[in-house]
This record gives sequence, structure tokens and C-alpha cells, in this order.
Amino acid sequence: MQRNFEFFRLRFPEKKRLRFFSLFVALSSLFWIITKLSNTYSSSIGFKVNFVDVPDLIVLDQNLDATIYADITDSGFDLLMYHFFINSIDVSLENADFSKGVAKIDLTDQKFTLQQQLFQSATLNNISPPNLTFSYGALKRKKIPVLPPQKMSFKPGYDRIGQWEIIPDSIWLYGLAQKVDSLQSVAIRPLLVDNIDDDISEQVELIPLDQIEFETEKVTVKASVKRFTEKSLEALVNIINLPDTLAIKLFPQSLNVTFLVLVDQAEGIQSGDFSFYCDFDEAQSNDQNTLEIKLKQEPKGVRNVRWTPMKVDYLIRK
Repeated sequence: MQRNFEFFRLRFPEKKRLRFFSLFVALSSLFWIITKLSNTYSSSIGFKVNFVDVPDLIVLDQNLDATIYADITDSGFDLLMYHFFINSIDVSLENADFSKGVAKIDLTDQKFTLQQQLFQSATLNNISPPNLTFSYGALKRKKIPVLPPQKMSFKPGYDRIGQWEIIPDSIWLYGLAQKVDSLQSVAIRPLLVDNIDDDISEQVELIPLDQIEFETEKVTVKASVKRFTEKSLEALVNIINLPDTLAIKLFPQSLNVTFLVLVDQAEGIQSGDFSFYCDFDEAQSNDQNTLEIKLKQEPKGVRNVRWTPMKVDYLIRK
């Protein structure tokens, strides 16, 4: 017997025996902890609230910090996970009451939804507080028109005819009331098309506005594009407001008018379709014997009308 003890003492020195004992204690403690954590317990756990399903016209305070406490029955392992790792939970505002200036949420109505966010083995016994209340800001909603494209690059001899067709021509937007009230229209991004010589049909984005949300991000713009030609004609200048006791002679009595017109309509435009005049009443306040020529009437479909001269001299005959 004494010989066997001496053999064991020589085979396992004191340091090794201490290490062996420590390992045995550590393993025993580990198995004890695992056994205990496998049991079921109940605990009150605090969760930071993440608000979801926020209505479009509701603005939450960025500093809003809400916490709820859930009485949960689950294994010790899972409860440790809640305490140290899973510390937030989603709360829906879809059915919240915003009618009294302060938002109110009944958490008991969401018990099933909250339960689904826990581990499958967990049981949600109680929620505290049963209701959440907090202040909020309301957005304003407004419908405003969409502006047509401002700058276009057409191929020489081509231009747009008629009005722009914008689909939709007005859009709903929402934001802070002061910002929304200042808006009367919304612009679109420039069309990325150069040297246009055909009908336009493009989907374009609205230009973003700070603190404003659009319910429609894109619109479709359409326009008819036709070929134009430049035409020049000679037209007479008339005089108005001339007293019956006076006769007047204009120098010159006609002018040259230049304009753009659709190619297939050019032949139908005649000088008589234009009406130019000078107002003799302006001569009373003009020391010089000149009168400005003004355009009274132009034929439908012409554009970019120009004429020379812009003024005429006159001679009064009594």
C-alpha cells in the first residue's frame, strides 16, 4: 500500500495534481451551470422600442426613447440572451390613436405580434406598461402641379407644337406645414435627349426637395415635335387713333416680317394674316417724329415672329 502511494506521488507531482483538481472543479461547475440554465424561469426584461408602421403624415421625435418591460417565461439560456444581446423589440403604430394630440398605443392588442418576436419556446406573460403615450408632429399633405421641361435641345428646323402632356400633371406631397405651404409647383429633372427631331415620350424623375416626400417619384412627359421652316413676308403698317382732321404718311409704310411655321402650313400663311399698327396717341408724348410698330394679330401656328423696322417715321399733312 505504501509502495502504491509512493508510485502515485512520484507519477503525479503536486502541480499536476492541482491542475487536475482545478480542471475537475471547472468541468463540474460548467455542467452545473448548463443544468441550471436548461431549467425554465420567469424574468422581467426591458426592451427598447423600435416604432414601425409609422403613418405617412406622422413625424416622430428623433429623441423619442421608449422602453417596455416584458414578463417572459423561458429557459435560462434564452433569458440571458434577452438580457445581454436581444434588447429591442418592434411596436407597430398602424392602429395607434393620434386623435387627441398625443399618440396612444395599446400594447395588449399587440401581444401576439410581440410574442412572435421572441424565441419559439418563450411565453409572454405580461407587458408593462400596457399603454404607451408620446407626443408627435403632424405633416401636411398637398397636391401641386408639375412644371413642364424648361430647356430642350431640338435639331435645327424642329420644334415642339402644342402643350406638354404630363402624366400625372399634379402630384401629392407631404412635409412640415410651413415648408409645404411655400410650394406652388414641383420641377422635373432635365430630359437627357439632344437634337430632338421626333415626338417626345419620356419618364423623368421629380427634383427632390429637402424635408419633402413625394407620393409619386416619376412622371411621364409627352409632346409632339414637327419640322418648321422660316418664312418672310411684307406686311403693311396701319395707324390708329388718328384725328379725322389730320392726314399722316408713314416712312416706310410696310415692313418685313419673319417667322417660323410648320412646313406643311407655310404656303397657307399670307401677309394679310398679320396686323401691325402704330398708335398716334404716342406722338403727343414723343418729341421725335417716330412711332413704335406693334403686332396686333398673327396667324395661328406661327412662332418666333420678328419684324424690321421696329419703328417708322411719319409726316403730318394738314
